[in-house]
Amino acid sequence: MSYEVESRERILDQLRQIVQTNMNSEPVQVYLFGSWARHEEKRSSDIDLAINSLSPLSTSKWNRLIEDIEESTIPYTVDIVDLAHANPILVQQVKEEGILWKDYTTG
Repeated sequence: MSYEVESRERILDQLRQIVQTNMNSEPVQVYLFGSWARHEEKRSSDIDLAINSLSPLSTSKWNRLIEDIEESTIPYTVDIVDLAHANPILVQQVKEEGILWKDYTTG
């Protein structure tokens, strides 16, 4: 395994762990989408996540997730989209092309 692949997987594993820790008890779907999901990321790419919740998440829950990501050692900007407030075309694209990291009932 090359250094870049190893580093990529380490970064995604760290991000996935932060998301799982914060969203474990929440009825949400979490998707990785965009260039990182397509394995087309560059050094300047951000990491795109989308969250689809069965019920609205509290502001404190969102803030905690964002804070934990910002305080991590992940060397990329992470962009989080709330699918409840996203453009329907983006929602469709995420659901068709994104990688499902967490389903409603899984931790």
